[in-house]
Amino acid sequence: MTSVPDRTPVIVGVAQIVQRAADPAQAREALLLMEDALRAAAEDAGAPELLAQADGIAICQGLTDYVNPAAWLAERFGAKAESVLGLISGTTVQQFVADAARAIGAGRRDVVLIAGGEAENSARRTRRAGGTPLRSRAEGPAPDRTIGVHMTSADWRDRPDGQAGLASPAACFAVFETAMRHRYGLSVAAHRARISELWAHNARVAAENPHAWIRRAPSAEEIATPGPDNPWVAAPYTKLLVANMVVDQAAALIVTSVERARRLGIPESRWVFPHASVEAVVVRQISERETLAAEPPLALVVQRACELAALDPNDAALLDFYSCFPAPVQLTAEALGIPLERALTVTGGLTFGGGPLNNYVLHAIATVVEKLRGRGAERALITAVGGAFSKHAAGVYGAAPPERGFAFADVADEVRAMPRCAVEGDYAGEAEIEAYAVLAEQGRLVRAAVACRAPRGARTWARASDAALAERFAHEDLVGARVRIASDRELALG
Repeated sequence: MTSVPDRTPVIVGVAQIVQRAADPAQAREALLLMEDALRAAAEDAGAPELLAQADGIAICQGLTDYVNPAAWLAERFGAKAESVLGLISGTTVQQFVADAARAIGAGRRDVVLIAGGEAENSARRTRRAGGTPLRSRAEGPAPDRTIGVHMTSADWRDRPDGQAGLASPAACFAVFETAMRHRYGLSVAAHRARISELWAHNARVAAENPHAWIRRAPSAEEIATPGPDNPWVAAPYTKLLVANMVVDQAAALIVTSVERARRLGIPESRWVFPHASVEAVVVRQISERETLAAEPPLALVVQRACELAALDPNDAALLDFYSCFPAPVQLTAEALGIPLERALTVTGGLTFGGGPLNNYVLHAIATVVEKLRGRGAERALITAVGGAFSKHAAGVYGAAPPERGFAFADVADEVRAMPRCAVEGDYAGEAEIEAYAVLAEQGRLVRAAVACRAPRGARTWARASDAALAERFAHEDLVGARVRIASDRELALG
């Protein structure tokens, strides 16, 4: 690789940490797990001195209350580094990589450390035992910079959909899932079998992944069947079909320039290059989406990433489609023309590999870096989703350098220009069901949040609060059914 330009960004070290502390009081907190991961990533590169040389440190904001974890880590490493905090979103890590690659390519940075982690499993066990999880330097000065878009409660709950009961990520994605099921022409049973088999494949990948949180491989039937250990969350999702953030996991990677990697003597066999990154990090209301049976911005982002990298998606050796829930995996595969039978995760996904809040993608990148080393021209495609299925990012990686250099695009303006649906939040009268989520309490299906179309096409929302009616929503395809919405938002089938 002697002809690779000096300022080409390259990933030279990665690491993943899985903590399984028998005694939660002895567990290391999230910040210390991040430190462990960064030290291990520097060792992976064969250049521990990278930590002190860092001039940028980017850390994912998590479930903890650390104000500026990057500054704390810089002090630990003896580095004079810009501190960056990524706001909560599944897209944050891919945004970090793009930000670092552009800064290194432009000569503004030389060594950027990226890390994130959670210790939520041990923290919850500590609280259940009456203790308080430890925190190192929760307070401190604000970070030098933040990356991402902040969502407020008004963006999520204080809207017509939220007032109808759509107040959790699982419920949000279940709405899309129901609309997709109807568009695919699948029965409720056939659709549940489809997504459960997809997740059973993920579980088999996790069983072979030493960094995965859940190493057993439940069958599709076990995943689909609700029970005490696998309760309903929001139909069609049981617990084994949703992201699992109650984990003790951390991951890290180190990005530098080809020139610095050569100067430090880091073997080229350790190098993996970011080829392209595309993002559209936009807060978009569910009610205003033109359709609930697809997600056009996701298709735009993943297709554009492949175009910038000159990659035929079917030629990608490795794929990791963001798997907080089955809906985005199916829509990503559909947008790229990739069959669901392919391996669509390298980790086992956010359920079985583990979903440490907005840090999952760092585990996916670390895994593809390990797998791509020594594999010549093979490449990997990784996708990311954040918010209420609102924010999207995708990255292409390869062991060989990109022929045209690192490519980046922010397509947020294109997403903002997409058509929107009119909303009638206080509509009462005749309507047609468009999509819905059946909500659970303590594992029991109790009510439904229902998206409807009023006669002139505007979207409105209603509730089905009767448990027997909720069961019908869970086991029948009621999309397209005629209903009447009362003034109190309650729905009655016509």
